[in-house]
Amino acid sequence: MNQNKILYNFLCIIFILSLNLAVFAQPQNSLLWEIIGNGLSKPSFVFGTIHALPKEKFFISEIVKEKFKASDKIVLELKLDDPSMVPEVYAAMSMKDTLIDNLLSKEDLKLVSQFFADSLGITLATLNKVKPLMLASFIIEKYTGPNPASYEQSFVQLAKSEAKDIIGMESVKEQMSYIDKISLKDQSKLLVESVTDYEKSKKEFNQLTDIYLKQDIGKVYQMMLEEKEFKDFAEFLIYERNRNWIPRIEKMIKNQSCFIAVGCGHLAGEKGILALLEKHGYVVKAVGNE
Repeated sequence: MNQNKILYNFLCIIFILSLNLAVFAQPQNSLLWEIIGNGLSKPSFVFGTIHALPKEKFFISEIVKEKFKASDKIVLELKLDDPSMVPEVYAAMSMKDTLIDNLLSKEDLKLVSQFFADSLGITLATLNKVKPLMLASFIIEKYTGPNPASYEQSFVQLAKSEAKDIIGMESVKEQMSYIDKISLKDQSKLLVESVTDYEKSKKEFNQLTDIYLKQDIGKVYQMMLEEKEFKDFAEFLIYERNRNWIPRIEKMIKNQSCFIAVGCGHLAGEKGILALLEKHGYVVKAVGNE
């Protein structure tokens, strides 16, 4: 398994959970937002990503490229240009005291094993120590097609070409700590459901992807209102992280212009980072993404 796929899987599982929890209260159709005011000497920008996307649907608009190039530093959820992160991700994905065989019933284990073999070409036994939710993230490739495009990886390449530093909003350990708040029992249930409800989940993922690409925040909001899953996890997967990010963002943007790219599920709603920044005295404005 290549390093990019490992990182995609790690990022994607939080995206899948967070997107289903987000409440988009902002009326503008935009993924790119400018942060000004409150004594800032330079504007900074927040861009809402989708962590994996079919290659044929991937795009970065000219205005996004322009603001990216104009920024002093690039901020991602994780410092993805750090080669030491890959072994950290491997460790974070692994269970220490049990195996997937011990978490699933015989019937569910057979079901998941068969799906992984037939649909993914993966022998589940080779991933026996991987946490259930991380196993579920492997199914993302069935939604997107092989070797999906990634905004994060594209931004890493752009940063390298522009000789810009990348800052991680949080560490691998910190990010995984939020996932670990979901019990292995609940993770196992979600893994089985990702197989039994595959067609439904794929359809919903494709609908959300299309709406994301249209930047139609209103329609995404309507879909979120209909989504009941994962509500128990909203506090620590979205809201707690958003609150923790605000002082870090404030420190980063105080004396430099930053281009901040995080999962779009973190942007909006009264507990989203856009609203939280406004509560801290900043002016947050949508930027056209033509």
